[in-house]
Amino acid sequence: MLHSEKSRRFTVREVESCQELGLDLRDVTTPDAFANALEPWLDAVASVRPDLFDKIARGLADAKGITLPPRLNVVSSLPSADCPVKS
Repeated sequence: MLHSEKSRRFTVREVESCQELGLDLRDVTTPDAFANALEPWLDAVASVRPDLFDKIARGLADAKGITLPPRLNVVSSLPSADCPVKS
């Protein structure tokens, strides 16, 4: 990656290797553009492979020296046999 103070450019090899993962970095020239390019890819990873998404999040948190908040569980609001509705 080539970069100056606020500009980023990826080499042709880097762009091609990222395309193998489904990332399009051809027009990325700023950190914000990089984040925008990653967002749809991360959303897809989170929905298809939540375990991999968690590993990525932990790796990024470790690299920045921060701790992740506890993982939340999704709770259905629909009644079930285990949790009847009170009237």
